Parts: sequence; structure tokens; C-alpha cells
Amino acid sequence: MRLFVDSSVLIAAAASAEGASREVFHRASTRDWRLITTPYAVAEVTRNLAGFAAPVTATWLRLRARLDLVDDVLTIDKPAVFPVNKDRPILFSALATADVLLTLDRADFGRLLGTHFYGLTIMTPGMWLVRETEAGGEGAS
Repeated sequence: MRLFVDSSVLIAAAASAEGASREVFHRASTRDWRLITTPYAVAEVTRNLAGFAAPVTATWLRLRARLDLVDDVLTIDKPAVFPVNKDRPILFSALATADVLLTLDRADFGRLLGTHFYGLTIMTPGMWLVRETEAGGEGAS
């Protein structure tokens, strides 16, 4: 399963050992989950880490090593009405490379959470883990 992890999830995973964002990293190591992100998302994480203590940056570097970095996708060949210009590269890159987009960005992705965008499932990490656990699939402990 290819999971695109946006910057909000990456920051949450680095900042807290508890919660669904870090749990996705934990479970990915024992499941057939490929964690994907892009240089655009990594740059956003790097900008935001300046406001955190040094241990968060150290955790981020360990987590970063477990991600597959793919090229940013800036346009798609399908109609897309998505008003948030800064998050189009996230949505379009996820669509091009993943089965699921994991995000905590409710401000920009809130109306898409729990839905699909041209077949791409969009969820929070918590939603993903619950769905997989209930299905008895890869998310089950």
C-alpha cells in the first residue's frame, strides 16, 4: 500500500511519540506500507521545525530516512477544482504516486477527508488506522 504523508503528518509524527501519525511510521515497518512524500513537503517540514526543540528535529531526521522521496507533481491532466494553491502539489503528487493521502490539514483538506479524488483516498492517519484495523487488514495490530 502506498501512503503519501503530507507535512502536517510528518510534523506531528516528529513532535509526538504518541498518536496516529507516529503509529503509521511504527506499523509501516512491519507491514507492506510504502511511506511517500515529496521535496515540497520536506521543505515545509524543515521550515516549521524551527519552532520546535532540538529533539524534534532529531526525530524528524530518523523518520525522514524511512520515507521514499518522489518528485513533486505540479499539474495533472484532469479537471481539478481545488482552491488552495499551496496544497495542490501535495494533492497532485499524492494522486500520481499513492493509494492514500494522509493529512491532518483540516483547513485545506477538510472537505475531502474520508472521500476520494480520482480514486485517491484522503484520510487522517487516525481514520486510516481505524479503517485498516476494522477491516482486519494491514492496520490491524
